[in-house]
Amino acid sequence: MHQSSNIASSFSTPLSIETGTGMPLHNPDWKEWMARKVSADDFALRREPQQRYATYLAQFQDTVSGIAMVTVDLPKHLSRASRGGLMTSTRRRLWDTLDLMSLQYSAGAPIGQLTGIWPYTLAWAEEYGAFDKAYDDSPENTSGDRVPHAPLVTESYWIVALRMVCFGILTGNANDMPRVMAFLDYVNAELGIHDGLLERLVAPWAPGRPQPDTTTRNLPYRRLLKVFEASPDRRPALMATYLQHWYEASRREPYVDQHGEGDIIFYGYWSWEAAATTIVLGIDDASYRDMAFYPKDLVDYARRGAPMKTPHTHSDGAS
Repeated sequence: MHQSSNIASSFSTPLSIETGTGMPLHNPDWKEWMARKVSADDFALRREPQQRYATYLAQFQDTVSGIAMVTVDLPKHLSRASRGGLMTSTRRRLWDTLDLMSLQYSAGAPIGQLTGIWPYTLAWAEEYGAFDKAYDDSPENTSGDRVPHAPLVTESYWIVALRMVCFGILTGNANDMPRVMAFLDYVNAELGIHDGLLERLVAPWAPGRPQPDTTTRNLPYRRLLKVFEASPDRRPALMATYLQHWYEASRREPYVDQHGEGDIIFYGYWSWEAAATTIVLGIDDASYRDMAFYPKDLVDYARRGAPMKTPHTHSDGAS
């Protein structure tokens, strides 16, 4: 757990980091981020029925505090911290930021919060990537092994890769997919590791990439490949079947069995990939939008706020 006592009083003047576009992205107003905590009254309308308020409060405080500590302290320690330390702390910040997006969606926060967090998610991923590569290339890496920023064959597939792709698309930032895939390609591409689902999701914005007919984590994700292959009229029924079996098929994934009275962490059960596939393929979700695990509010936001003209959607961005 991150130490979060009296953290607000220690925040310094915001620094800035460079984004992939060369424009500075200023560090967040941390007090404002802390103020985004969902109230008990609003939590009654949460999207994730299994979420408990006590667990949510602890997770929110711990997660935002952890993100802030790394961001504020990083410039202070750059000159004397080990490359391994910089790598692990910025990796933890990336994971925490993705967890925060999941947590806030589950708790019923406005979707606009996720949109506002996205630029930091991407910039911090790239900053972690730079520190990770620097460690790999340094004498600290005594084994000489180089590890992907997010190995697609491990639980990092969902923790990092899948959520980055899906959150980028669903918050209206699909044009960032080339940057996301450049981050994910590190070492994965050298090893010839590409994921059939991720590649299909990003194809409209990152064309010309490999599109294998397999997924690196198998169930449940490989079943979505059938949705891509099917004719448009068959896709809604196939998606409903996917959602019906999603939780059972996810039994080996890190998000399963987190809820309950003894929970410590719980970010909600959501098939982000079903939502992103719905957007990318322009599927009419009327027949499955109220099914469990389908983040319909995020899909609705993506359609209203960021109509996307792709080879898979109607020319007006409607579905």
